[in-house]
Amino acid sequence: MRARAMPLLIAIVAACGLAGGAFLWKRAHAKGPESPVVIRRLEIVHPADGSAMMVVPAMEFSAGTADSAPASPAPPFLHPPDVLAVRAAVDPERPARNVRLNAFAIDRYEVTNAQYRRFLEFVSKTGDHSRCHAQEPKGKDHTPRYWGDYNPLLKDPAYAASAPFGPATFASDNKPVVGVDWFDAFAYAAWVGKRLPSEDEWELAARGNDGRRWPWGSEWSWGLANAGGEKLGTDVSASGREKDGYIYPAPVGSFPGGRSPFGCDDMAGNAAEWCAERVVRGGSSRSSPSSIRCAAREAREPEFRTFTLGFRCAKDN
Repeated sequence: MRARAMPLLIAIVAACGLAGGAFLWKRAHAKGPESPVVIRRLEIVHPADGSAMMVVPAMEFSAGTADSAPASPAPPFLHPPDVLAVRAAVDPERPARNVRLNAFAIDRYEVTNAQYRRFLEFVSKTGDHSRCHAQEPKGKDHTPRYWGDYNPLLKDPAYAASAPFGPATFASDNKPVVGVDWFDAFAYAAWVGKRLPSEDEWELAARGNDGRRWPWGSEWSWGLANAGGEKLGTDVSASGREKDGYIYPAPVGSFPGGRSPFGCDDMAGNAAEWCAERVVRGGSSRSSPSSIRCAAREAREPEFRTFTLGFRCAKDN
């Protein structure tokens, strides 16, 4: 679908109800919200990687957190390396603010290993880094950290038999790619003709504009997201099942009950996600419920890589 045709299509869909999955939002204005408006979810397909993308119309919403900050004791003496980390963690969600965004589209799912593998094959074959960020460290080949020999102990049969993870845990085609840094995410997005979402775009896609705490609403419920707290899971070599069933990333789209108002999956938990501002949103399979709220955010160095961190892409309307 051509980008220039999308604004008209959005208007037609909103007026005539062509796309499935209606939901309600309230238009946010300085003088207060208006009456709820019926909106139809609109999914498009990005041809370069075959990804499903959800269209988010231009609108205003309240970003951040309006709740009062919890009281905390004065911090102890800080060594110089800790100062920046503490500054980044001080009320990063406050104050709540009204944000007006232009229309955009955002991936319905986190970028998968299968999608990312095609990008890696291209880079390996051509050596073309022309779409990479200008500040990218020299010598990067964009291979995810956990696609290689990330744990030498797995070569020991006795250890491998009891380990709660294996080669497929982080590399299965239908799971989100993790172990990528911000430069990897930027390069993939540019290669496929997209970009990383801004923080505000990510938050609007995750929560709509009714101020909900999680993509599904403001009441917490286990089973709607792949969040922390598990000791056993269906994705590991162990018996039993606890809470949502996964202690590591699950196949994308495994929690349809936690889908966002705009139809995006896994925006709470599963894999945390890089945004354009080099900030991480959404929390992961190892995060607590409070850390996977729509407004929660975490600052990271762009070279940071871990098994809980991936990304999704966006593009202009």
